[in-house]
Amino acid sequence: MAPVAPLLATIFVLLASVVAPAHDALVTVGSDRLHVETLGESNPTIVFEAGLGNDSTTWKSVAGPIAAFAHVVLYDRVGLGQSSHLEDNRAALTADEVAGRLHALLATADIRPPYILVGHSLGGLYMQMFARKYPTEVSGVVLLEASSTEAPNELKTRAKLVPGTAAYLEEEGVAESNQQVRNAGPFPDVPLTVIAATDHGPYFREWEPTLMRLQQQLATLSPQGSLIVAQGSGHDVQQDRPETVIEAVRRMAAAVQAKR
Repeated sequence: MAPVAPLLATIFVLLASVVAPAHDALVTVGSDRLHVETLGESNPTIVFEAGLGNDSTTWKSVAGPIAAFAHVVLYDRVGLGQSSHLEDNRAALTADEVAGRLHALLATADIRPPYILVGHSLGGLYMQMFARKYPTEVSGVVLLEASSTEAPNELKTRAKLVPGTAAYLEEEGVAESNQQVRNAGPFPDVPLTVIAATDHGPYFREWEPTLMRLQQQLATLSPQGSLIVAQGSGHDVQQDRPETVIEAVRRMAAAVQAKR
């Protein structure tokens, strides 16, 4: 029987060799300092946008495996995670503002297009805005349980949000964000994958048909759109069904690379 210590050491060396190196930075965008983390060095570049009030750690279950075949870009929106605090804790945060700030961050950090965009929940609405504002820089989009401009008011978060926080101000800006996305340019004709959950908890049980219909509608934004149903998953698909997200992004990356 082989000695345990040398065997463990060998395993750790092998694991270290396949884990993509991570690079953290604070990048100045206007008057803000935004935290950005990159992993992996392979093409394509995949940019992640977290949901309402969440920072980049929401992607911890999927970022590493995806970085094995792509260049992963994670960041924290202003007021969240390791990014700087909000200068104005009264003004609502909107999709146009978030998309513009992300675009500036990528340019300043010299992270060059084209990008595959991955957005969860409200982050999915922000990525819809980014794709409409900068269509020539987007090669594909993956939406996880993304917010829809057609969602009724009853579907807003049930969490108790603290006034003045980024989450509160993002929620305050949803109505205007929806209008901004509607008024923006057309969604680009790029590969689009929409991932829908089926279990949103007791409060939203009667809304499940509506929630699925909204996700089905999102999949029609692009002629190249498709829908994946993550059976039994809650709203946080990247945590409940990480393998589904990883595989969807893997297929998107392969499709995009095949066209180049």
